[in-house]
Amino acid sequence: WTDSASHIGAGQDKNARLYSDKDNVETERDLSGGWYDAGDYNKYTNWHAYYLVALLHAYAENPEVWTDDFNIPESGNGIPDIIDEIKWGFDWLKKMQNDNGSVLSILGLSHTNASNQHASPPSTATGASYYGPASTSATLTSAGAFALGSKILASVGNEELDTYAADLKTRGEKAWDWAIANPAVIFRNNEG
Repeated sequence: WTDSASHIGAGQDKNARLYSDKDNVETERDLSGGWYDAGDYNKYTNWHAYYLVALLHAYAENPEVWTDDFNIPESGNGIPDIIDEIKWGFDWLKKMQNDNGSVLSILGLSHTNASNQHASPPSTATGASYYGPASTSATLTSAGAFALGSKILASVGNEELDTYAADLKTRGEKAWDWAIANPAVIFRNNEG
């Protein structure tokens, strides 16, 4: 079950490009981090936001049970490990947000040559990573996660997390404003 980092090679998550403009280096973005979805190497923004909300609720419902010794890389830093994991998730979601507040819909792999896309272990996959454009749905779910994250992280009592929480609040407000101004932006990842 041990593997090194995956999808960080050339043309992968650190250099992901817009799926509809794959040859344009100007669309490259570092979208590394986050969690894979459903046994494949896609990262859907909506689901990612839902995972964050679930983790945030788990912490908020009983913060005393979440200790700092779950054997993750951040264990022993004085912050409950679930909060460290939540921050890891938000670090990726923040990368998915555009300057105008909108949030990209997906980070995934091209299926034109599936043999190099999905490998076991994941670190051996060599296929390129691509992202889909922003959508209203991804932006709204992210706005909700940013808002709840801001509230919960500010309650932990850590100065660094207070600053992080303030940033999440700003991001949530920007996402909400963009979604309200753009209520019907749809991206269908199974078309084109």
